[in-house]
Amino acid sequence: MCTLAARNASAADTGPWRPDPTFRGTWGIISTCLSTLVICVWSAIHVDIPPRHQKRSFVVKVRWLIIGLFAPDVLLYTALCQAFWGWELSRNMSAGLVAEQSAASRVTWQERLWRSIRWSAGSRLKAGIGRTLTGSSIRKNAWTLTHGYYAAMGGFILDSSSTPVFGTETRLVLSHNMMAIIVKNVPDLIPDIPEDRIRQQSKSNELAKALLVLQLVYFSTSCAARLAQELPLSLLEIWTLAHALGAIFVYVIWWKKPYDIPEPTLIMGDRAHEFAAYFQVIGLPTIPIVAGIHPFSGYAEKDYLRVAPCELLEDTGIIPDEEQMTVKLLPGESIQLEGYTFAIRAKEADPFGRRVFGTTHCPWYAQERDSDGSVSISRADILRWRLAARAAARISESWWPTDVVRYTKAGGLGASEGIPSAQALTILGIFATLLIAYALPHFLGWSAAFPTPVERMLWRVGSIVVGVFPITIYAILILMFLINGCSFLVEDVNYVLFGFFSLCFPFIALYIFANMFTLVESLRQLFHLPDGAFLLPEFSAYFPHFA
Repeated sequence: MCTLAARNASAADTGPWRPDPTFRGTWGIISTCLSTLVICVWSAIHVDIPPRHQKRSFVVKVRWLIIGLFAPDVLLYTALCQAFWGWELSRNMSAGLVAEQSAASRVTWQERLWRSIRWSAGSRLKAGIGRTLTGSSIRKNAWTLTHGYYAAMGGFILDSSSTPVFGTETRLVLSHNMMAIIVKNVPDLIPDIPEDRIRQQSKSNELAKALLVLQLVYFSTSCAARLAQELPLSLLEIWTLAHALGAIFVYVIWWKKPYDIPEPTLIMGDRAHEFAAYFQVIGLPTIPIVAGIHPFSGYAEKDYLRVAPCELLEDTGIIPDEEQMTVKLLPGESIQLEGYTFAIRAKEADPFGRRVFGTTHCPWYAQERDSDGSVSISRADILRWRLAARAAARISESWWPTDVVRYTKAGGLGASEGIPSAQALTILGIFATLLIAYALPHFLGWSAAFPTPVERMLWRVGSIVVGVFPITIYAILILMFLINGCSFLVEDVNYVLFGFFSLCFPFIALYIFANMFTLVESLRQLFHLPDGAFLLPEFSAYFPHFA
């Protein structure tokens, strides 16, 4: 009887249409915010190309996802730095790698606009690259912004199997300064790759972009509808809106960057071996710290060597036996290789070498010397010097290039280089503007419901700090540039600059604390929301989205 009654009641209550509830729960708020954040940040992150195909690429992307969720400013600054070098490589390499007229005409208007901007450092590099071109120097494919990003994300690597990088890695990632040296002296070493081939390797798909746009439009429309209908926003929604905005900035900056390319372009051959050895001798070994924003470098091997052509010296040094495993050299003693003499300098061991290389593959110049100051040079060291000498004979900078060269195990995001001083104010100005835009949504919580008046006051102070921080830091940097430019008027200018630079640290600490507080308070307020926060605005329930 009970079952029959239930069936009759169910049949009587049926109707043609039953609307969704007009309210939401706490989990609905959390899931919508979380899905919006993950979709935005995950889609925005364009990881770099590993030196060889690795299954850890997913792990690397998850690490950058965490950075994007909790420190979007770090991800944004890294994206700006890489975008700068991508644009610069596009402009400068196109000046050194001249393509056929038909290929050059396919360059986009954005790239032409960037190339028309007269960056002082870019002009200097372009002037250094210029040379007389022969018919064989003309390339079939123009160097585009896609190529620039491809190079900046570790797309071109040298085969360094003869001289492994950091003792184990047999591939050396070419940085922008390495590319400039190669293009100036041996441009045909850079492969002539069509842009379409790079795009074909990119895993970006239109469905992922559509899902991102759909979720963003829903979330922003929902927030706007709540404000228009005077329904309160939760602090977590405000926090999500700010971070999603930061992720969109990153996505736009990396719009032309290839997405998740699995394999780089490997440059092989004798010259690749020679330049891989050369860059290891003249370059600073670098490991990334703080997500690559502050790369930590040791000393270059050339700093512990005195290299000179043999014809300039009376003593041409020892000619090593190729079968000899090690050669012991005292300070001042030299080895003759490929027309150069390599003499050991009387210096202390590199104090940062063990931190950069570790203990297993620590090079000779980072190891403690014997009591008489002598060092043991292995056959691998001699081979590296020999190959580097052959590369040095091909180039004009020889052993002292104009720009600093750094080499890493992987390159790319984890070892992004800063912006040259000539362009620093412009790029940092863009960065400060984007940070201000990221801070603006925090002020939507100015009149929100808080558990206590103290928390309301702290949120307001934190919002002001997040908004004012970029302006303050940028103003300090402008003052430092002005003081440095007028150094002839200021005594002890270095002390003055250090004093201004020290002012940044309290503001940075306050900024980090403010960001942490906004996150914690956003989660805490979920358990003290007013009733209106659970009501749904009209029409938003029918908008397709992820929750």
